[in-house]
Amino acid sequence: MKSIRIAAKAILYLVIYAAIVMLVNQAMYNWISDPKLHDWIVNNSGIVLIVSNIIVLAIYIPLLRLQKITLKELGFVRPRSGSLWLSAGTGIWLGLFIATFTRLPWIKVNFPAIADLVAFVAGGRFIIFLLGSLLLGSLLEEWLFRGMMFHTLRQRLSVAWTILLQAVLFGAVFMNVTIGAFAALGAIVYGIVRAGSNSLWASLAAHILSTGSLYLLLKWSVDWQSGTLGLLALISGLGIAVHAGLLLRQPNRSKGKGQTVSGTITS
Repeated sequence: MKSIRIAAKAILYLVIYAAIVMLVNQAMYNWISDPKLHDWIVNNSGIVLIVSNIIVLAIYIPLLRLQKITLKELGFVRPRSGSLWLSAGTGIWLGLFIATFTRLPWIKVNFPAIADLVAFVAGGRFIIFLLGSLLLGSLLEEWLFRGMMFHTLRQRLSVAWTILLQAVLFGAVFMNVTIGAFAALGAIVYGIVRAGSNSLWASLAAHILSTGSLYLLLKWSVDWQSGTLGLLALISGLGIAVHAGLLLRQPNRSKGKGQTVSGTITS
């Protein structure tokens, strides 16, 4: 019975998010008749994220209160000692990997949808990117998937399954296998940060740094050759693996020192 309630909550959170994003997208692209405003929205697609995320957060906050879930339970607590720097490093490496990997000619030719997704995240005017993707986008994604989803799934599942399932649910939002699989890989990295640091602040910091470094590197890497892009993608991939591995070892070291491990390894 408890498992059914947990599954129902996770599905409810996801349906609310997906329904609002789809509705706002439909409204802003198809219901606005003014040509100038419509063209501005097309050129600044991040405005869809801004409007959607504000509405979703406005619904989630009272929903959490009804369920008597506190911000502390979501993970808004101080990160474990030393984990914040590892989380920040993971975010920067992830931004570098996404920027270089998606600019590889082979990826752009064979998986254009992934390149288009990255262009959408980092596109439009800087203020739209800042509010939409960098701040509200990062906050909403972490709040939902590494906060509400993580908290809900962790009541029944192990850390590994919680990280994997929240990533799968995030990928499912895109309703496209290729884009969803790529997005889920990033969600796994953020999930590892959340679990290893035991803090939503850490995964939020990683997310913001990842998106910010992605934006900057896309601007700088326009003329980079495929060999340079491939080498940096390889180096950044190794950087992610090393940082993620160190983060996953954090709970074990804490346990070895006789400290209480709460919400990460034990229930």
